[in-house]
Amino acid sequence: MSDAEWLDEEAGPVVPAYALTQGRVHPYSKEIDLVAIVVAAAGLTPSNLTPEQWVILNLCTRATSLADIAAGIDLPVGVVRVLVGDLHEQGLVKVRPPAEAAERMTVLNEVLNGLRAL
Repeated sequence: MSDAEWLDEEAGPVVPAYALTQGRVHPYSKEIDLVAIVVAAAGLTPSNLTPEQWVILNLCTRATSLADIAAGIDLPVGVVRVLVGDLHEQGLVKVRPPAEAAERMTVLNEVLNGLRAL
C-alpha cells in the first residue's frame, strides 16, 4: 500500500511523535507514572504552548490519569509523558500519584517494619 492510500488532504500535516518532544523520550523532571493523576493549575495563562499542550491543559481541568490523557489526545504515552513533564516544569499542571499507590506504599512500609521487628 502506498502512502497516498493512508494520507489525504483532510488529514492535514503529519508530525512525527519525536518532533513533538524535540527528540526527547523522557521528561526533564522525574518520570511520570502511567496512572499518575494530572490536574491543570488554576489561574495561569500560558503563552508559548504547542497545540498538543493546550489540548492536555483542557483535558486536565479535572483530575485525569496520564493514560486517559494519552487516549484523549491520541498520542503515544511516551510523548504525553514528555509533554506533561514540560507543563509540570512550567507550573501549569500538578502531577501526583494515584491514591491507591500511596495506600499500597503505606501497607508495604508497615509490612517491612513488621518484618524488621521479627
